[in-house]
Amino acid sequence: MCEEAATHNASSGQAVGTGKTLPERVYDLADYQTKEVPGGGKHKMDLVFFYPYRPETIPNVHIIVEGKLSRVPDPIDEDTLGQIADYQYSVWKAQRTRAFVPVLLVHGTQLDLVAFTRDHWYRVELGPVSYGKQVVRNQDIEKVRLTMARLYYLITLPSERFGHFCDVNGGQQCLRFVPNADENSVLATVESHAKPAVGSSVSDDLIDLSGYIERFIHPRGRLAHVFKTMYRGATAIIKLSWTPVDRLPEGAIYEILEKAGVQGVPRVYDSGLLKNNFFGHRLEYLVLEDCGSSIKDYLISKHAEELKSNAFDESVKSIVQQTLSCLVQARVKGNILHRDISPGNIRVARDGTVKVIDWGYAKVIDDKDMDMDDKATSDRRDILAANAKRWVYDSPKVFDNEEAHDPLTGTPSYMSIPVLSGAKVRGLADDIESLFYVILYVLASLQTTKDKASCGFDTHSNKTLAMVRAGCVSSKVNFLRFFGISDCSGQLLQLLCDLRRFLFENSDGCIAPDLIVKPDTPRGAVGLLEPYIDRETVGLLLVKGGEMLTPKGSGRQMPSIRPPILLTGGPSSPTQSPGNAGISMDGLNLSRNSLLRRGRATEQIEEFDEDDPFGPASKRPRLQGD
Repeated sequence: MCEEAATHNASSGQAVGTGKTLPERVYDLADYQTKEVPGGGKHKMDLVFFYPYRPETIPNVHIIVEGKLSRVPDPIDEDTLGQIADYQYSVWKAQRTRAFVPVLLVHGTQLDLVAFTRDHWYRVELGPVSYGKQVVRNQDIEKVRLTMARLYYLITLPSERFGHFCDVNGGQQCLRFVPNADENSVLATVESHAKPAVGSSVSDDLIDLSGYIERFIHPRGRLAHVFKTMYRGATAIIKLSWTPVDRLPEGAIYEILEKAGVQGVPRVYDSGLLKNNFFGHRLEYLVLEDCGSSIKDYLISKHAEELKSNAFDESVKSIVQQTLSCLVQARVKGNILHRDISPGNIRVARDGTVKVIDWGYAKVIDDKDMDMDDKATSDRRDILAANAKRWVYDSPKVFDNEEAHDPLTGTPSYMSIPVLSGAKVRGLADDIESLFYVILYVLASLQTTKDKASCGFDTHSNKTLAMVRAGCVSSKVNFLRFFGISDCSGQLLQLLCDLRRFLFENSDGCIAPDLIVKPDTPRGAVGLLEPYIDRETVGLLLVKGGEMLTPKGSGRQMPSIRPPILLTGGPSSPTQSPGNAGISMDGLNLSRNSLLRRGRATEQIEEFDEDDPFGPASKRPRLQGD
């Protein structure tokens, strides 16, 4: 009824109530009670408001309407909440510019707005939609009138004010980043950052969003949309990320790495914040250089006919050398750990240049016990302070929170034994161990036949996998077979053996089982890495005596109880931004502080890499004791 009246009045240019002219076109309302919205998940939506003049598919859904005959209890029951949560997940996956997903819930005679952000859901009572009484009083009519006014207000809001961070109503497929001239803009709150405006064609200053890169999207928590596009004449990757405000922005990490002179990271063409704090999440954008293909795709394309040649071994060795150098430099020069090394996060260009990408789960190691009078330490503190100011985060709180996430962050298939075992704090050795498993996985996936003894990548709980891995790497002779590699020789075999010795042996012998109960067990000699890292980086590491490899006091001091060994034959709240201002009208205030009911807080879920061989079942948090 409201939609038809609004359309009729808009076409005639009439004014309603306040004397304001109606928009030229409101959203189209469609009935989907007997059919599915293409791409809309397993449940059927009742009614859907679509963007006008566009196909009725899930990428064009504006507001979802769900109806229930009886009044929904308070709080909303699990079945109803699960059903509308399935709707919002479908929308988050299909619409890259979403800030939140609204669902209108009609239950009995009541109408509610249920809004889903990245971590929470919020419920706002809009009021009754019918009288429900035999004797109708003036106040009953007034309540329904006010509910209809609120509903009309919502369904006629432009998309950039209700649901999106920019205008998408016209169906444009490009973003333009322009200087922020409006101090009250909700889209830019940081000096020299930019806000998006939508264009209608592709040119040097427009970013085409048609080249979307499909990846796993979690229902809640962190979210990253990635596009391959052109930026000022060069092939580039644009990344739009929703990140909790108490976590480090990825752009801040890239800035620290660049200032520290770390090699092997992507070039950043542009970066900034689009929303500083929107219900506990920030929206940042990164425009990065295109760094090539994954390790596996690169090796197949370059050595399709010679997977057992010296050239193939040289390529693998070069990839390991460059990745190792990047990880060590990041830790030594920038005090940064990556924490999510996986096959998809190591990219190789056609000329063999390696770049480590996706630093969104990295952490800055805050060496609180370092000498503050030291100039290098003082300079680093100044850099971090400027970084925190530019990216609007409370560094002490954020650094502590990142450290608290050490046991949870990363892709389980490539986590180190200490992390799988629940180590409280990580070190550089954990990133190197992850690289070790990535190389083993890639080599195993290129084998024509799988070794029957393979068990290093089998599906287990985290702690069980840690014990299995400890058993696998304890065998000097057969450790490759346990990871599915039956054919390996020459310099490639030497490389893998050197990495194994560094990671799992010291003067006391094999330490793999000890890492389960004492994660800070000293690793092997730093000199074992020397053939694979440039001399300058090794020198910096040796100056520190190798202490950066494993954090001090990170382990649980427990007796060394060895697990079973496989028998062988021989991972401040930021400044308030206008993004929290909300929307309001007479009789309706949808600001954050006025929300009538708030859904239950949901636990932080880490985003796992799509290259996880465990498959979709592993896309969940691996908690200590799981």
